[in-house]
Amino acid sequence: MSRTTPPSGWIINQTGDLLFFIGTPLICLGILLFASQTYSSADIALFVLAFFAVGHHLPGLMRAYGERELFARYKARFVVTPFLVAALVGWSVFNGHLGFFIFLALWDLWHFFMQHFGFMRIYELKRRRPTRGSARLDWLLSAAWLGYVVIASPHYLINFLERCQRYGFGLYTWISPEWVGWLRSGMLVVTVGITVLYLLNIVREQRQGVPIVWPKLAITAITFGTSYYAYVVLQDILLGYAIIAMAHDIQYYAIVWIYNHGVLRRSEELGGSFFRFLFRDGRFRIVLFYVVLILAYGGIEVLARATQSFLVYDLVKVLIATSAFLHYYYDGFMWKVRKKEIRQNLVEGAEGTGEASWRAGGQAWLEARQQHWAPFPYLFETGKQLVYFGLPILFLAWTDASYSLSELESREYLVRLTPSVAKSHDDLGVAYTRKGMLDQALAAHQQAIALDPGWAPAHTHLGIALSLKGQREQAIEQHLEAIRLDAGLAQARYNLGVEYSQAGQLDQARAAFEQAIGLDAGYGHAYHALGQVCLQQGNRVEAATYLAKAMELEQAAKRRHLAQSAMPWATGTPMGDS
Repeated sequence: MSRTTPPSGWIINQTGDLLFFIGTPLICLGILLFASQTYSSADIALFVLAFFAVGHHLPGLMRAYGERELFARYKARFVVTPFLVAALVGWSVFNGHLGFFIFLALWDLWHFFMQHFGFMRIYELKRRRPTRGSARLDWLLSAAWLGYVVIASPHYLINFLERCQRYGFGLYTWISPEWVGWLRSGMLVVTVGITVLYLLNIVREQRQGVPIVWPKLAITAITFGTSYYAYVVLQDILLGYAIIAMAHDIQYYAIVWIYNHGVLRRSEELGGSFFRFLFRDGRFRIVLFYVVLILAYGGIEVLARATQSFLVYDLVKVLIATSAFLHYYYDGFMWKVRKKEIRQNLVEGAEGTGEASWRAGGQAWLEARQQHWAPFPYLFETGKQLVYFGLPILFLAWTDASYSLSELESREYLVRLTPSVAKSHDDLGVAYTRKGMLDQALAAHQQAIALDPGWAPAHTHLGIALSLKGQREQAIEQHLEAIRLDAGLAQARYNLGVEYSQAGQLDQARAAFEQAIGLDAGYGHAYHALGQVCLQQGNRVEAATYLAKAMELEQAAKRRHLAQSAMPWATGTPMGDS
């Protein structure tokens, strides 16, 4: 990344662009699919979330507060926004209203879209003189494919709506599930239509002598092809998220470094001393230090967990969520490719169009007011940010307090939304079981099995419902079937042990609990059950060991739940249940 004058058409050079921009999604796909053979999807996603998703906030903040020209232009905004957003988020966190997750999650999608669109525009600028028509087609193509991938992924929708239910936003049930089906079909038609129109325009331009921008087409095909695989084909929303997030973040690290390097190439006076130290040349040790800084920023939450202080951890939650809001908001106006400084620092010899006339007029109006009263821009920004951030955050807090859904209501809606997904019916069955509605639970689990006979969790969940109905033999059969389908499903071994224990078959119960522990060394319930069996068998010393281990794991589980539940909502990331 040290080359200062890339060949025409590339941001770095051909190899660099393939590694850091065009081929990045495929590289991340390969790395994380390989990692998933050893680590769980949840562990991979949480690692990416901390050290990449949160870490990638830092480079943009470095530019906002390190590039003197930029800071001077938006000084009031950069001063007011962090304090106001932190106050709003802090109020929400300490009052237990986490609905701003929904705000962040939707903004995260928009941010991903705009970053990709920006890369398309940069590559076009480097290859040919852009036209307004080509820019609009780039925008439409990116928007259509992103929209289709999201709406075509039932697991993404289910996961996102589960989070909405958890954080108190139940208004989505006003949307008829039938409408979602129509929208999915409509989006497919629209996406195919826009793609065909896009390709026809390429053919038309080529006949007129306009060169094809192959890097732009390559990054688009790879990005959305990988996104479709990660969110629709893979059917593992946590691993899919990790793949796309990691690629997005690495692209962002690289483009910010290249841009800031270009800023200092124009003038050393545009950056502060630390900014100049970090971005003025491409020596490997400096680039490595830049990466270490990013990863360290992403590791703030890990350090907070180590304190084992709930107050410290809550404060770090506020910091992370505020950082996410600032990242999305600042990037929205700092990185517009049409701006002169963006083109100057990313495209050799390119001239920008400057600010839109109405924005320039607004800036002039603010400067005129400041001449009469210096605090005016700060008060103006405070009012604007209260509308921009305050209204949605307070609205989502209100919905949390006044329109929350029960788990059962949410599960019933999700089944109507995704009737062909086995997991939706299985989850509904679990919710029915918790409410004691056993006949409905049996029907839901049986429907899940009918849709996917190989879905092992549905069999062991069906076994639980059968056991509660007094049908222990059938329950044992279902647990055994779950084990046959998925020998690594520790929950099925535990549930089988419970059945044997209740039937007085203590040796079989002990063997089942030991197998569950062998599959999951952190299975606290299995240790507790094994301790109870040992007590019944008269092995008090052994029982005490297992019961102590169960209590230790229970405390660890509480800390782990605290650790895993903070990062997703603090960054708007659609993660699964911890």
